[in-house]
Amino acid sequence: MRTQEPWRTPIPVRSAGDEQYLGCTGAPADSHVTLWLTISRDRPIERCPECGSVYKMEYVGPTEDAHHHGHDHHHGYEEPKTFADFVKPEYRYQ
Repeated sequence: MRTQEPWRTPIPVRSAGDEQYLGCTGAPADSHVTLWLTISRDRPIERCPECGSVYKMEYVGPTEDAHHHGHDHHHGYEEPKTFADFVKPEYRYQ
């Protein structure tokens, strides 16, 4: 069971996309209200601020296209900022 020390070993979360939302209910289970966290390929590890559980994204989606075939054109879209973009790096799980 993972309830002894959830911060020592990250809980794996499989994702086929670039970003995944997950709900933490605490350790032990149901010890706090559901807190929604976001993990991504750019930032695959996240810690629950309430109970300290650590989650790690395991990307299982398609591999990158090595040939690119002209699909690398960016259309000026920039990812919107979220609260997580303003968290100081020293507060993140290391």
